[in-house]
Amino acid sequence: MAKVNKQNKNEEIGLLDRLRKKDRLIVVDLETYEEIRHFNFSTLGIIIYSLFFAFIIITLTWLFIAFTPIRQTIPGYPNISKQKELAYKSKENKEWLAAQQEKLNQEHIYYKNLKTILSDSIVANNSNQLITDSNSTKIEKQNFEISKNDSILRQKIDEKEKYLIKSNKLKQNNKNDLSGILFFPPLNGSISDSINTQKGHYGVDIIAPKDEPVKSTLNGTVIFADWTPDNGNVIHIQHAHNLISVYKHNSVLLKKVGDYVKTGEPIAIIGNSGKLSTGPHLHFELWHKGIVLNPVNYIIF
Repeated sequence: MAKVNKQNKNEEIGLLDRLRKKDRLIVVDLETYEEIRHFNFSTLGIIIYSLFFAFIIITLTWLFIAFTPIRQTIPGYPNISKQKELAYKSKENKEWLAAQQEKLNQEHIYYKNLKTILSDSIVANNSNQLITDSNSTKIEKQNFEISKNDSILRQKIDEKEKYLIKSNKLKQNNKNDLSGILFFPPLNGSISDSINTQKGHYGVDIIAPKDEPVKSTLNGTVIFADWTPDNGNVIHIQHAHNLISVYKHNSVLLKKVGDYVKTGEPIAIIGNSGKLSTGPHLHFELWHKGIVLNPVNYIIF
């Protein structure tokens, strides 16, 4: 048994010796057979150097693939440019959806306020009417006594109409059918530039002291309130009777889209914003059914 173990040990030692055994590679001149160069090496050294260089090559290849665009050519590897494009489109879609949701909310508020305006202008007709029989010319006797509800209704109508000016003459002369409407001056000041539609100036410019509040000319709902490069801070208000008033070049806007404003309520502060403004003033426009009106014909500034 001891003899066999000794033989195995000798075989193991013989393998290591063979790996460590030095060999020489000689380079000679083929004509003179003179030795030019020689290299000493062992089998174990060749194995170690081969593994080392293989490790270096594998590491460099991995780094080259991992940190250069060439990795995108590998089948199944995600394309970075496409991922960025998808991420950008996803961000755009989210912003678009948020904008549409905000627009939808503003339109909901606008129509809700518009419904309020219209409901306030509609007066229920509770007055008694004569009922006639189709087969007879006899008029049935009606009760014309004023009830409690009718008195309350009349009081509400009187409160709403106390600011209206009733004039048959104005109604006959006004082609826009705006007779009886009292416009509140948005700003008390002097007019520096009148309306001139041929030159594209669709309103009047009013000069007033600094920080003077701009007021709504009628009850209505804000349908636009934002900054524009040419006109600065601008606010549009939708009123009853298909009227729209426009206020431009404000320094500050006090209302936002969807807000319901009352006659004479401050909506902005006079300013000098926008490229088309040359000094602190208010540019005021008045539109009816898409047709521009001269505010001077309706408002005393």
